[in-house]
Amino acid sequence: MNQVGRYAANEEVDEFELMKMVMELPEKDKMLMWSQGYIDLVVEKMPEYARDILENRKEKWEDTKAFYQNQMEEILNNEEFKKQAQGERKQFALFVMENYRELQSLLFAAYDGKITEEDIRRFVYRRRFGGRKKYLH
Repeated sequence: MNQVGRYAANEEVDEFELMKMVMELPEKDKMLMWSQGYIDLVVEKMPEYARDILENRKEKWEDTKAFYQNQMEEILNNEEFKKQAQGERKQFALFVMENYRELQSLLFAAYDGKITEEDIRRFVYRRRFGGRKKYLH
């Protein structure tokens, strides 16, 4: 939890100070609050007129999350995918890496039956602010 989240978790919160802190945050940290699931707490404690600062962004991120959820559902309902999932794990892994490289972390979590909404949020965050650097050669 970042500094803004910790401040919002206190019982006594100066909503104007909180608003100032939120406005100073870079986009990456705002999205991190969403991906970790405590953005609603921060929005709730902000002044009424300033809530749209985060609510509009949150809506956009939720739309992106819904897009990936729909993609996952389509893939999970695909007959070829189901057939591969019933086979040997190594063959399944190769199939996923070859055909669905972008979504492989989510597909492996779904295969293991451990996928959660938080996993998809983290996936969306990593897609936007991934750790891999893209270098020009």
